[in-house]
Amino acid sequence: MILRVEHGGVTLDDLDDLKRLSAHVEDDGALGEWGRREAGHVVLTTHQLLRLAGARAGDSQWRSRFDGMVDYARRHGWIDGDEVRMHIVGE
Repeated sequence: MILRVEHGGVTLDDLDDLKRLSAHVEDDGALGEWGRREAGHVVLTTHQLLRLAGARAGDSQWRSRFDGMVDYARRHGWIDGDEVRMHIVGE
């Protein structure tokens, strides 16, 4: 998945690619209530990612794969509590 932070707001792209999670930031101000920028990363909660995923979050197969991605990220230290740290690419 790719988190896009652009002038129009925050969106998720490539929802079926649950083997990566990165952020493209065009407009820091668009993060607003969604999260924060921190040392080359964007930080949001898993709840916020699910909210951005919209109807896909209700698909049990997709949700199972999402939960697997979250478990993997947690094991590698990219999740603290419920906060997910996503590397900003393209800087």
